[in-house]
Amino acid sequence: MKKMIIAGAALATLGMVPSSALFASDEVLELKRRLDLLENRVEAAPRPEAEKSSITKGLAFGGLVEVEANYQDPSDSKATSDLTLATLELGLEAKVNPWLTAYGVLLYEQGENSENILVEQAYIRMKSESSPFFAEVGRLTQSFGSFESSMISDPMTLELGESKLHASVKAGYEADGITGSLSVFKGDVQKAGESEINSLVAAFSWQKEVDSFRYGFGASWTNNMADTDGLQDGFTDKKTTDFVGGWSANAIAGYGAFELRGEYLGACDSFTDGEYGGKQPSAWSVEAGYDFEAPFSLAVRYEGADDFETNDSRYAAALGWEVAEGAGLAFEYQRAENKADTADTDTFTMQLAMEF
Repeated sequence: MKKMIIAGAALATLGMVPSSALFASDEVLELKRRLDLLENRVEAAPRPEAEKSSITKGLAFGGLVEVEANYQDPSDSKATSDLTLATLELGLEAKVNPWLTAYGVLLYEQGENSENILVEQAYIRMKSESSPFFAEVGRLTQSFGSFESSMISDPMTLELGESKLHASVKAGYEADGITGSLSVFKGDVQKAGESEINSLVAAFSWQKEVDSFRYGFGASWTNNMADTDGLQDGFTDKKTTDFVGGWSANAIAGYGAFELRGEYLGACDSFTDGEYGGKQPSAWSVEAGYDFEAPFSLAVRYEGADDFETNDSRYAAALGWEVAEGAGLAFEYQRAENKADTADTDTFTMQLAMEF
């Protein structure tokens, strides 16, 4: 089934994942978060074959622009405010034949990656419509963690566990609501004295929908938790004496306009060196959302972390409004309650976004 967007298609561009995100097509599930939004958008507007030249035939494009204003009020210092181009994202899909497709996503985020445009994903996908098996080769976002959310801000599980920008080889299976995959890549964090392709990510998910009731669960594992984007800078020269594995589990249940989801992600054991030596980082998140009949949606989230950054817990609420088709406005309040030696912080964010 096609993806249903919270309060309409526009709110997907706000980073607000639709209530049926886990129950979309298997291909959308595998492409993950941002790339799936771009692909769905361009697939939803096919052009007659007669209007396509030999060059553009099989090509589809999409984009996303997000502008954010935020106000932060720490308990121990003066409040600050900012206005940023949070996201400019351009996506390409090139279908060579029914079983061979290339994907690419260029990403710009103000204040990130030295203000440069980043090749976030670029890979070739091989899958026949008659077979449930697939293979992907290129730069991929690893399938470690789910990170589904209907908020503007990212969940703490994503901040800890997301792993991007690795050239990888992935093989998997997807059919009847079941998706499983195994990928191998060369992680940025390596064992001392080594420089090898030695990092793995395995993932599994299952979803089902019966009338207005939907439910599902998923799990993932990596042998190199230190290589996640949230942890790798804590290791000197990105070297470690030994790999520590990581795992995640997530579940979702929804009925009609209401949805509840939760996720846990953490290291399997304590690290032996680096900034996290003797620590076992973990994060969890619980979120609920409701879609009103009018073009509005409401979501609330409560989350926490151990041995990771400064947050003991955070809670937040977000209201989304579909301004027009393909454009949305969202408001979010977040309260971060931090460890004893770090100030608590209130953050207000407004985001205007458009997809095309």
